[in-house]
Amino acid sequence: MKLFSTVVGVTATALVVATAPAHAADLPVLAPQSFGDFSVQTRYFDVAVGPERDQHCTVVGDIYVPTGLGPDNRAPAILTSNGFGGSKDDQAGAAARFATHGYVVLSYSALGFGGSTCKIYFADPDYDGMAASDLIGYLAGDSEGVFTDAALSVEAPVLDVVRLDAPQDPRVGYLGGSYAGATGLAAASVDSRLDTVASMITWNDLARSLAPDGAGRRSVGPVKSVFGSAFLAAGAVLTGPGGYAADPARAQGCPNYAQWVCDAASAFAANREPDPGTLAAMRHVSPVDYLDRVDVPVLLTQGQKDSLFSLDEAAATFETLRARGVETSMVWHSWGHNDRKGYPGEFDIKAPDPFNQHEAALVGNWLDRHLKDRDVDPGPAFTYFRDWVPYTGVASPAYEESDTFPVGTRRTFDVADGTLSENVASNNAWTQTIRDAGSPMHTTLGLPNIAAEVPVPRVSLPGSAVTWTTAPLAEPVDVVGAPELSISPTVSGPATVFVTVLDVAPNGVRSPIHGLVAPAVLTGSADPVTISLPSIVHRFDRGHRIGVDIAASDPSFAGGPGPADVTFSSTDPINQFSLPIVPMKTVP
Repeated sequence: MKLFSTVVGVTATALVVATAPAHAADLPVLAPQSFGDFSVQTRYFDVAVGPERDQHCTVVGDIYVPTGLGPDNRAPAILTSNGFGGSKDDQAGAAARFATHGYVVLSYSALGFGGSTCKIYFADPDYDGMAASDLIGYLAGDSEGVFTDAALSVEAPVLDVVRLDAPQDPRVGYLGGSYAGATGLAAASVDSRLDTVASMITWNDLARSLAPDGAGRRSVGPVKSVFGSAFLAAGAVLTGPGGYAADPARAQGCPNYAQWVCDAASAFAANREPDPGTLAAMRHVSPVDYLDRVDVPVLLTQGQKDSLFSLDEAAATFETLRARGVETSMVWHSWGHNDRKGYPGEFDIKAPDPFNQHEAALVGNWLDRHLKDRDVDPGPAFTYFRDWVPYTGVASPAYEESDTFPVGTRRTFDVADGTLSENVASNNAWTQTIRDAGSPMHTTLGLPNIAAEVPVPRVSLPGSAVTWTTAPLAEPVDVVGAPELSISPTVSGPATVFVTVLDVAPNGVRSPIHGLVAPAVLTGSADPVTISLPSIVHRFDRGHRIGVDIAASDPSFAGGPGPADVTFSSTDPINQFSLPIVPMKTVP
């Protein structure tokens, strides 16, 4: 690991991004760099994992080596792996791009995926982090336990093409998205030889991601049943009969998973909070548990169209690392788990192109600065994409930069009888009630949140939801960050409500912002509670109305504590809704 620290960027070229407080991003300028051919060879790694490093697994990976490298002409390396359910082949396009830009790339299948043995441990530092550490050893020139065949019978030659900062210390960064985004951070927590991490669309706290409680009163809230069921089913069957036959240990206990995964699934299916041991296991595989051991520069990119791992997951990691003085930068791009396709000229996950994609240029800056020592200016602390900004070609005009986070000034609306208003005093008495909040029977019908970009309306049964809206807006309102709803309803018993921010068009069409929902567990008291909603980057246009919807259920979640009746009234101690507003910019 190199001894100096550095700052921002992302993908595979030396591109310069100017720094200034709160301004639209400049078009990245390409620094001179040569291209070249490369070779690809498959390797099989016998890795030792587990808390005692006494469990052996086989990891399969492809090593991409630029032509012309050797012991006297070395290059930095990039380690990369797959998202959930994928394999080393998913990174082939990106790995080839990096190789043409002079990086040695090792793309591998994570434990339990794509030909690699052992169970799925959800990016556990003791398992996935240790596996990555063994691969870093290979990049440093250690060929023990490395083979050219799946039978582990033919030893691989020593790799002597990676730049070394010291003996057994390669210059290497980790690039990964989703599952691999967490694996990169886990690897950094156990192996100080890693020099930087570019982590995309991943979690900070897995329990909070899969079962959030926006009210913050419980360790977990209602589970995201669509995502949870998909994970459990896919992980159990993706290896197929052949995988279980080759590695019978996968079938023992929880099929193809660490035991805590089945324990958590059982608890959530029974609509109850997992036991402390299971919650501890979920936290153990979460960056929130080990970020105090991550000391290398970290680039975080997170998606606005993501109802699995929200923007707030990256924000939590960003703020924790920054508070410790770790160089960290964060990008909020348009795409995510709901929709993997970015806007034109933004980013292509299969073929990142730093010449024509702004986010790819950012990634390239980051890696070149930290791995190639290129003189690339540090970027801003925070960059976000604005889908309301028109442009052609590269997406740079749609990105806004800020040297600080969070951004914006809170604008507060009073919640009354179906309305959101500012500075309008009202003495009118009103009452609104939601019936059966938290019931396992769905009262709101529609597509799950993962399909949020499909324009299919949701419908709530009478008495199962309440909505408050502003008057039509005289000017556009730009929101960047987490909305908050402060309420103090009367509840007939423990209940769960599901809160959504709406953009209501002049024709009355109600659009949830990317399907993002905040479940909130309420007690039977009228104590005030502030519900933090998922962060958004959104323009409410002129003539539109801002809306807040509270429903008794949501199509993507299992029911929470309940059912119970939730009553809002003019006599409640507080009824307020606030949004972080940024100044409206004139589009050139």
